[in-house]
Amino acid sequence: MSRTAPPPVRSARAVALTITALLSLLLVPLSAGFAPAATAASPLAAAADTLGALYSPAATTFRIWSPDTSNVKVTIAGSTYSLSPVTLSGYSNVYQVVVGGDLKDEGYQFSVGGNLVRDPYAQMVKPGTTQGIVVDSAAAAPTGGTWAPRPSRANREDAVIYELSVRDFTIDPSSGVATTKRGKFLGLVQGGTTHSGVKTGIDHLKELGVNTVQLMPSFDFGTTVPNWGYDPVNYNVPEEQYSQYTQPEDRIREFKDMVNEFHKNGIRVVMDVVYNHTLTPSVFNGITGKYYTPTDLSGTGNSIDDGNPMVSRMIRDSLEHWVRDYNVDGFRFDLLGVHYYKNAASWATYLNTTYSDRDLLLYGEPWNGAAADPQETQKVRYGNVPALAPGHVGVFNGTYRDAIRGGTDTNVMAYMGGSGNPGAIAFGMRGSPTDNKSTTPIADLWNPAFAYDPEQTMNYASIHDNLNLYDKITYSGAGGGASGKAGTIDRFATGMVLTSQGIPVLAEGDEFLRSKVVNGDYSTAKNSYKAPDSVNAIHWGDKVTNARVFRYYRDAIALRKSTPGLRLTNWDAIHNQMSAQTDGSVVIGRFSSDASAPTTYDTIVVYNPTPSTYTVTLPSGTWTKILDTTGAVATSDSSCQTLTVSVFKKS
Repeated sequence: MSRTAPPPVRSARAVALTITALLSLLLVPLSAGFAPAATAASPLAAAADTLGALYSPAATTFRIWSPDTSNVKVTIAGSTYSLSPVTLSGYSNVYQVVVGGDLKDEGYQFSVGGNLVRDPYAQMVKPGTTQGIVVDSAAAAPTGGTWAPRPSRANREDAVIYELSVRDFTIDPSSGVATTKRGKFLGLVQGGTTHSGVKTGIDHLKELGVNTVQLMPSFDFGTTVPNWGYDPVNYNVPEEQYSQYTQPEDRIREFKDMVNEFHKNGIRVVMDVVYNHTLTPSVFNGITGKYYTPTDLSGTGNSIDDGNPMVSRMIRDSLEHWVRDYNVDGFRFDLLGVHYYKNAASWATYLNTTYSDRDLLLYGEPWNGAAADPQETQKVRYGNVPALAPGHVGVFNGTYRDAIRGGTDTNVMAYMGGSGNPGAIAFGMRGSPTDNKSTTPIADLWNPAFAYDPEQTMNYASIHDNLNLYDKITYSGAGGGASGKAGTIDRFATGMVLTSQGIPVLAEGDEFLRSKVVNGDYSTAKNSYKAPDSVNAIHWGDKVTNARVFRYYRDAIALRKSTPGLRLTNWDAIHNQMSAQTDGSVVIGRFSSDASAPTTYDTIVVYNPTPSTYTVTLPSGTWTKILDTTGAVATSDSSCQTLTVSVFKKS
C-alpha cells in the first residue's frame, strides 16, 4: 500500500510572538548593534513539545535539559541570554529562552555551569565545534516539494535488507558514480551507473531484488572518514562528510532527496543508530554526567544511561525526528543490549502508534560490549524479546549466525562447512520461535527460542563487524573462488538465510564475494571500522568476476519474495504451517502457504552439508526443483547436491 508524506512537525514558526515579546523588541538598546529580544517563557513554546532550537521567522525558542545547575545561557548573533526554568509536559529540569527575530542559519552556543556545551537536540551544527545552527529541518522539503509514495510492503517479514556504508558503496571509481557524488548520500541513488557492462549502485540493488537498505551510521560522528561512524556526536544531524554541500538547508535536503530516490526505486531506508554511547563522555558531560552509566557497557569508554527518563526521552525524540522530518522507514540499533527493554518497547510503541501508516522496522543487537551489567535482567536480551513483540522490535539472531558459520573470527566453519549442529539449523530455519505463545519475558536471558513473532529474528551470516562471509570462508581454508568450494559454501550459507523464517539481512558485496583481505592481512579484515578505502571500498569488478554468485543471490531473493511459505507472519503459522526435521546432518523443511490446509505442503527446502548427494522423499504430487547451487532451475529430479540449499515446489 502506498504511503503519503509524514505529518508536519509542530514548530514555533506557525505561532506569533506575544505582546510581551513584541514590546521587548522595541526596547532593545542599539548601542552595540541589534540584539534580538528574549523572554524566558512564551505561548510560542506551546507549539513545539521538544527541546533544542525551535525556529520561527518571528523568534526562536531555545531549550536544554540541565538537572544540575540553573546557570544556563545561550549565545547567538553576538548576544548572550540567560535561560529560565519552564514546565514542559514529558520533560523535567528544562530551561528556556525565546529570542526574537529571524535567526535562520545563525550559529548558537549553549553554556551550562560555565561550560560551553553542544545542543543534544541540534538539527544542524558547525562541524568540529559545539555550536548548533538554527534551522527548521521539517520545512526543507525534498527537491520537487513532495515526498514520493513509500514502497508498499504487506508484512515486515517481506523485507529483504541490505546493509551498506554510504562511503564504501560508491567511493571506488569502479562504482561509476559521478566524482562529486562518490561516498556521498546522493551517490547512493545515482541511476544509470555501470562497470564493465554490469549495473552498479542503486541499479544493482534493484537488480539484486532487495527492498530495504540499512545505512551504516549517517548522523554526525566524530572522526574523519574513512570511518564507519560508530562514534556519534550529534544525533539529529546528517553527517557532513557524506554531503556535497555546506549550506544547512542544502545538507538537509540532500539527505531527504536520498530517501526520496530510494523510495521512488522501491527501496525503504533503515538507519543504523548508535544511541548506546558517544564519541567520548565529553560530548554530554559538560551538561551533566547523568547522560552516562557509572560503568562502560559499550566497550568504547562510555555508555548512555537511558534509565534516566530524560535520556530515554532524548532517544525517543531523536528517533521521531528522523521518522517525521526525514521520512526514514526504521532503525537498526547498535548494541541495543545497552538499553532497557521496557524503554525500547516504549520508543517503538510510540513511533508505531504515532506513525501507524509507516510499518516501521526496528531491530538491534541484543547484547552489549561484553560488559557485566548490574541491570542485566532489565536490558534487551533474547529472553526479553517476547515482551518487545507488541512494539514490533526484533533482534539479530547471533545464535543462528554462529550455527551457520561458526565463530565470527575463527578459522573453523560450522554447518556451512559441513559440520556443526543440524538441530540448531533446523530451529533457525523455523525462525527461533518461543516455546509458548506468550509475550512474557523468559527467565533464561540467552534462550535461543526467543521470537514470539517471526519478524523478531533478523537472520544473517555476515555483517559489517568481523570477517565478512567470503573472508571467513577463505580464512577457514576453503578456496577456488566463485566456481570452487569457497563459492559453493558462500551460496550455501546465504541460501539458508534466505529460506529461513524471519527477516534476512545481507552485507554489501557478499553477493559477489567481496573481500576485505589485502595482501593476506586478515587481522585488519576482522576489524576494519577505520581501515582505508583499499580495504573497505566496494570494488565493482568483483561483480563481473563472480557473476555466478551474484546470479544465485538474485535468484534466491526472487524465490523468497515469490514464496509465501518462506515468509510466515505469526507464531501460529510457524507452529502449524511448517516443520523442520533432520535426517542425520541434513535439514528438511516443509512449508504450507495455506493456513486453512497447514499440512498440505507446497514448498520443500533441503539443506545438505554432507559430501554426498542427498535424495529427498517428496510428498505425492508433481514437484519441481526450483533452486540449487547454481541458482534458479526447473528440473524434476529430487537430488540435493553437497553444500547446497535445494528448494522444491509443488505444481
